[in-house]
Order: sequence, then C-alpha cells, then structure tokens
Amino acid sequence: MFATQHRGRVVLTAAALSIGALLLTSCSTSGTSTSGANPDTKPKSADGPYGTFTGEKLTLSRWAGDPWTAGQQTAADDWNKATGGKLTISAVPYENLHDKQALTLSSGNSSYDIMYVHPSWFGEFAKAGYLAPITKDLADPKRNPAGFSAASYLPSVLSQGVYKGTQYCLPDFVSTIVVGYRTDLFESAGLSAPKTTGDILKDAAILNGKDGAAGIVMPGKATGAVADVFGSLLTAQSNWWYDAAGTKDTLSTGAATKALNFYTQASKFAPTGLLNMAVDDAATVAAQGKAAMVVDTTPSLSALEDPAKSKTVGKWAYVPLSFTAGKPGGELIYWNWCIAASSKNKDAAYSFLQYYTDTAQQAKVALAASTLGATKSFYADKEVTSKLPFLDAVNSALSNANPQPSLASWPAIQTAIEVAVQNSIQGKETVAQSVADMHTALKGLNN
Repeated sequence: MFATQHRGRVVLTAAALSIGALLLTSCSTSGTSTSGANPDTKPKSADGPYGTFTGEKLTLSRWAGDPWTAGQQTAADDWNKATGGKLTISAVPYENLHDKQALTLSSGNSSYDIMYVHPSWFGEFAKAGYLAPITKDLADPKRNPAGFSAASYLPSVLSQGVYKGTQYCLPDFVSTIVVGYRTDLFESAGLSAPKTTGDILKDAAILNGKDGAAGIVMPGKATGAVADVFGSLLTAQSNWWYDAAGTKDTLSTGAATKALNFYTQASKFAPTGLLNMAVDDAATVAAQGKAAMVVDTTPSLSALEDPAKSKTVGKWAYVPLSFTAGKPGGELIYWNWCIAASSKNKDAAYSFLQYYTDTAQQAKVALAASTLGATKSFYADKEVTSKLPFLDAVNSALSNANPQPSLASWPAIQTAIEVAVQNSIQGKETVAQSVADMHTALKGLNN
C-alpha cells in the first residue's frame, strides 16, 4: 500500500515551497541506450535536454487534446533536434487511454517508452511492474542540470510518483478544482463574489436563464472529474475517502451528504446534458457564454481565457470551493510521466522526462494550458505567475488539499462513486442511498 503518499493535507502555495526534499531509494534506468548513444552529453543550449541518442526511436503514450498535445509535440520536436533521437506522440481519447496502455504493457510489448499515467491507475501499473524506477537518474549529476535533483520538485507532488519507497515518475500538469464566475453578470445582478457553496447555489438560482445562460455548469460525465469535484468538496469539510494507509473507509456520511446535496442542487441550474459533459465540455459551455458559473479543473478553464475559443474572455474571476467562508478545499490534480519497464530506450526516455518537467518547458505549457509546473522554481517565475488569472484561487484551494487517489484499487471504486453521484442527480436514488453506495464501494480498498 501507499504508506507515505496520503498523509495529511498538501500545501502548494508559493509561500510553502521550502518544504524539505523527498528522500529516495536507489534505483536506476541506466545502461539501456543503444551503442553510440551517450546519456551524459551536456545540452547544446541553456535549458536544453541532456544526452545524444542518434537513431533511437521512442513513443510517448498520452491522451488526445490541445493545447497540451500541441505543446508537447513542440517540445518533442525540440528534443529530437537537440539529441538526434526521434520521439513520436501516440495520442488517444482519454476514455480509451487506460485500457490501451494496460493491454500494451500486460503483453510485454515494448512499443511504449514514455507514458502519461493518471493517478487513478498509477498504483495499478506500479504494482504490476509496468513502470521503470528513476531514482538513481534523478540523483545523477551527469544527467541533470547543475543543482537539479528530486529536491527541485515540490515534495508533495513528486511523492505521488512513489510506490513502496521507489520513485517511478515525474509530475507535471498540476491543477485543482476551482469556481469561475462571470464578473459582468454578477455586477449586473448586484452580486458579490461567491464565498461559499451556499452562495454558489443562491447565485446560480438568481442568474439561471439570464442572458441565455444557465446558472452553473460542471462535469457530470463519469470520467474522473466528478470524483475530483466531490473530493474537493469533501476536503473543504476536512474529510477524505480513506485513511493514510489507504485501507480504511474514512468517508463521513455527513460530509458526503453535504457534498452530494450541493452537486444535485447545482444540477438543477445546469444546462441539459450535464451527465454527458466531461471537463472540456463544461468549460466550452462557459466559454461560449452559456453559463454564469463553472466548477472545473484549471486546465479546462484555459478555454475561458482563449480568444480563439471563448466569447467571454476577460469576464471571469476565480475562487476556491468552500463550505465555510475562509476555509477552502481542493484536490491536488496532476499527471505522472513514467517510463515503461519494457522500454528499450530508458536513458533517452529519462532525458525527455527531465527536460519537459523542468521549469522552462513547464512555463510554456502553463501559459497555453492554464496548468502549473511541479518544480519549486516555477513559482518564482514572476512572468508566468503574473499571467495566470486563477493562480490565487488555486493556491488557496491547494493550501488544504488531498492528492488524487492513486491506489491500485481506486479505478473500480471511483467508477462506483461517480455512478452514485449520477444516480442522485437523476433521481434514481435518494442522496442517502447514493452515499450508502459510496461506502459500499470503499469496501474495495483492501482488494
């Protein structure tokens, strides 16, 4: 089990970046380059990748969708040019990604070298032996910029790529759940910024139908985001799904009831088709001016600030989810970059991982995709942080947050939880029945 991965709340505000470095055990992916490659070659330019890998061909498995795919393709092209390797991105819809990766890895196929692994199936893959350890690579001064090591990352995020004391992955795509609200509609109605979930529901009722907009929109499709929103609502009440060891159900029936009541009541002021809306769908509705408020992940909310996608650019402000004013809660959302244990190009794969998750590349992604980096120096980059309109809300939410579950048993539990939320929204079950279903699902923690 994950004895060190879910202890207490994580703090990611800029003021908290002095947390001590994660102590790592000694494991390595080294010794796997083809003849003539040199993983220790220093970069040809500042912030460039390490190593020369002429002729090595790598495949990166990830979900499909811009602006992230496009940004990573640019990074891959730059890495190819600098190292002589050839990294190709294989992108599939998110709904198919887990099964595609699991089938490939379970067969021993070496067609994947690097994988974007979601927290909900990280534990499953690590337990199955599908991932290669990278601890020694992180500690090798010949393969990293001066001063770069595990200590360069936020410990609370880096630790989510640890399984049984071994580092397997490097993180990026840091985000959380926040609330976006239309400042123009709020001002016209004489409303102030919502401070609590009670305010959100009251404001949604007032604004519903005004100017052709629904009162609120949020994810309703069972793709993981429903559980992310629900987890944030639990954390705001100082509750969580399970204990530090990941073996005991700690879900408070009272907290779950309040969270589910919020979800079901908010759905009354949402557009039709809510249960078919994933994170990007909800953001698109808001960007097109069809909702006064939106509860969503910050990467998806980038659409609101993108002139090419949004009719409402510059009309949004952001706040964290709070049941009690001044006591926000969030969920640490992130993705892990992992090297496949079956990869024949592990040295080259680590080179790209280090290059892409370091501050310079993450800063580029942040401005395009409204995500945050996982390195401490990212939060010291004033140019980047000044251009992220949601940063204060994110920092506030992550001052009291739990990381997305990464237990091996979580995928099945998450599905059952999301179905319970959907059943309550549809009126197929009472709130009490749906909460009972969640407790039943959490019995699977020991499986």
